[in-house]
Amino acid sequence: GLVSSRQAARRGAKSAMISEKLAGGDCLNVGCVPSKSLLKCARQIRDIRKTQSSDNDTGITVKEVEVDFSQIMKRMRKLRAKIAPVDGHVRGTDIGVDVFQGRGKFVDQNTIEVVSGKEEEEEEPILLKFKKAVIATGGRPSTPDVLKGVPYVTNEQLFNLQTLPPRMVVYGAGVIALEMAQAFAAFGSKVTILARSTLLSNGDVEAREMVKSILEEEDGIAFLEYVEVSEVTTLREGLATQIEGDVESLPLVKLTVKSGKGEDSTTSELECECLLVATGRLPNVHNLNLEKANVQYDEKKGVLINDVAQSTSNPNVYAVGDCVANVPRLTHMSGEMAKVVVQNALFEDTWKVSSLVVPACMYTEPEYATVGKVKFTSPEEEEVDVYTTTLEHNDRAILDGDTNQGMVKIYCAKGTDTIVGCTIVAPRAGEMINEVSLAMKYGIGLGQVGRNIHCYPTTGEAIMMCGLQFINARWKRLD
Repeated sequence: GLVSSRQAARRGAKSAMISEKLAGGDCLNVGCVPSKSLLKCARQIRDIRKTQSSDNDTGITVKEVEVDFSQIMKRMRKLRAKIAPVDGHVRGTDIGVDVFQGRGKFVDQNTIEVVSGKEEEEEEPILLKFKKAVIATGGRPSTPDVLKGVPYVTNEQLFNLQTLPPRMVVYGAGVIALEMAQAFAAFGSKVTILARSTLLSNGDVEAREMVKSILEEEDGIAFLEYVEVSEVTTLREGLATQIEGDVESLPLVKLTVKSGKGEDSTTSELECECLLVATGRLPNVHNLNLEKANVQYDEKKGVLINDVAQSTSNPNVYAVGDCVANVPRLTHMSGEMAKVVVQNALFEDTWKVSSLVVPACMYTEPEYATVGKVKFTSPEEEEVDVYTTTLEHNDRAILDGDTNQGMVKIYCAKGTDTIVGCTIVAPRAGEMINEVSLAMKYGIGLGQVGRNIHCYPTTGEAIMMCGLQFINARWKRLD
């Protein structure tokens, strides 16, 4: 919404933005920004604890780690506040956007009403006529019915914690779940992850097993897979307003879960002071009167669009981000879609959503980054060649002590160097994946990537080594 309205104003359109909640949306307030602040603190704690291990040979020893959870959270809020003005409504107004605080509801196919939601005297309704409209209402956490009436948190409440929970159960095993599991384990919580199938179920099997092994062995996180939660009981409600440092002010919950497959399945009970639910997200398409605007949507998937990000049923309405069906739910995807929409809506262009090459990254330690297709039933059946480099012989990884935790795997169309996907498990994998994304976007083959000179010593050389595998397999040799 911010990108769409501001770029439209900058490019000469009369632009209005209707904002119901805090400026900056989920990313700034309850997503990318606060989570990365916590992960930075967790990373420092992990580094210090490594100096206490028996195999530490750095010559540096820190005898004690004292974790001040309250200060960690205060730092997060301070940094979030520092970033916030860039996303603020004042900046939008300065750019030329008319900002309306409230909820937008369609009245007809070219009119939106701004509803304030305040229980005050009825005011004259604000009606906005539009030539083009963009729906950018985002998404919300999806929560299983079994949790109804139970005190739990999602990412929307997690960052309000004042007290470190001694025990945390994370229901879900995707990116949010694993990032926060590792962070809170570093802070000192005993963390158990409940995976409805496996962790990172849409990813490469070898990569996810590597990530799981690290989280288990280095962070002490327990995993229960193929879980069914049959019952959740509230043992203590907790206080509406937590008392800083007082564990008794936190709720206490007991879960009865069945895990495992078939005859190997077991039933167990878990208690925790924090139940974090990260079981997916739903699009915010309710209560918008989309029917009056003739905008087709699916309640679970989102607004239905064509390849130019236009509603399939109303050509004057576009949609971007997490409220859209069948697109990656990522902040950078939303921002790029907004640029596509402005170009197409204002200038009748045909920039295509399908042309976007979208990398993704989980910011655990090590990071886990992907782009393109990374899950295959069988490489042979799906006609791909796989090029893999571990960090075992990467000099930078050896010097940094990361040799046991990383790999680069690049998938190419069979018999060619056309890259169709990539998985990276490595420190700063999110930085490394961009090279592969660029190659895929502009048709640069893996052989050309291998011939690109990389700085030495860098972890990024692992990408080059995949390229050299392709080249070396085709070397001319002297008879």
